[in-house]
Amino acid sequence: MYLIGQILGIGATVVSILMPMLHKKWQMLAATIACNLLLALNFILIGQIGSAAFLCFVAIIQSVVSMRHTVRKTKASTAEQFLFLGLYVAFGLMGIVTAPGFVPEVSYVNLLELLPIVGAAILTFSIFAPNEQTTRKFLLANITIWAVYTALIGSTTFFAEVAAFITTATALYKYRK
Repeated sequence: MYLIGQILGIGATVVSILMPMLHKKWQMLAATIACNLLLALNFILIGQIGSAAFLCFVAIIQSVVSMRHTVRKTKASTAEQFLFLGLYVAFGLMGIVTAPGFVPEVSYVNLLELLPIVGAAILTFSIFAPNEQTTRKFLLANITIWAVYTALIGSTTFFAEVAAFITTATALYKYRK
């Protein structure tokens, strides 16, 4: 299962490379859904059933809601944004308790599992951002946090994060106004 998980991580890498270069926001959101599904499966199959896996599933739901807003040309309400922020914190904390190596006091494992929660909170702002360029700026911060996390857990998705950072920065430059 570990090998399959790492292969899915490589799939997430490919999607992460392509996603920021997509021109339309709905395309970026569809790629975000695919990427988060691959990432969640990667984390689960490599034995990291912690906050990251839980948060990927919340991100999928948030991306679907945001895609609905994008297609209908409506804006997410403040209540929706806070709802997802709350879900990220709640599911992230639940993930910490279920993480491999969890001990009920401050430990390296517990602190490590806080990184996905911070990254997910930033993702809330990127997904509900008013335009593609703002989305990409928030993504850069999100990607940096996830790169640190995936490097520390030994996931092949670290390469996805590095590639996504490069392509997001490139897209920021390419699509500047």
